Amino acid sequence: MSDTKASPAQSPAKATKGESSQRRKKFGDDPNSAIDAQAAVVMQKGLLDDIIDGIQLGFIAIALICIIFIAVFGKSLPNIFPVIAPIYNMVMRVSGALMNLPQCAAELRQQIPTNLDGLMELSASIVTYFRETLHTLPYKECVLAFSWATYVWEAKLNVRQRDRLHEVKRPEAIASFISRQVYLEANSYGLDKSSLALVKDFVNQLQTTFIIMYDLIPML
Repeated sequence: MSDTKASPAQSPAKATKGESSQRRKKFGDDPNSAIDAQAAVVMQKGLLDDIIDGIQLGFIAIALICIIFIAVFGKSLPNIFPVIAPIYNMVMRVSGALMNLPQCAAELRQQIPTNLDGLMELSASIVTYFRETLHTLPYKECVLAFSWATYVWEAKLNVRQRDRLHEVKRPEAIASFISRQVYLEANSYGLDKSSLALVKDFVNQLQTTFIIMYDLIPML
């Protein structure tokens, strides 16, 4: 009889322990109702996160579509879609240069002078070539390409950091001296700062692009 009376008293304790274990698994260590609510806010993804996920999925879909089109149409692709002809030609030139790299390296070794006079003549030819090339170099396109490459790289790093800020479990290295509440508050502040930084960087990049494309610097 004593065993049957003890079992109802033990069930609420087991239920409480089970709920605590579930909260610990979902929100992290040190379960607490108030802190769990803050953890839920940190874990929640907003509109900006949805936009970032959509852009990443869009790039993946575009890459898969391009691979399929290239595999199906091959060299006739620029004739079917003339708008992508410059990109196609650039990719083909780069791939051709990579394929001919061993032959180019062998020819380059043969062109290297073996005496001082030949070396001086080669240096003069290189200087003359660069002087002529600098006058025909498309500066705007080069600056824009470098600017957008830098922006995409920094945005990718910011997105990776943002994914880490959505985590609510403290790393073991700092769990002993940083409380869970302080960790969540820091992550929440970091998410707000990251959102503002992503929007600001995008607006600045668009501003830079328009300034370079339309020569707006003298007007500012």
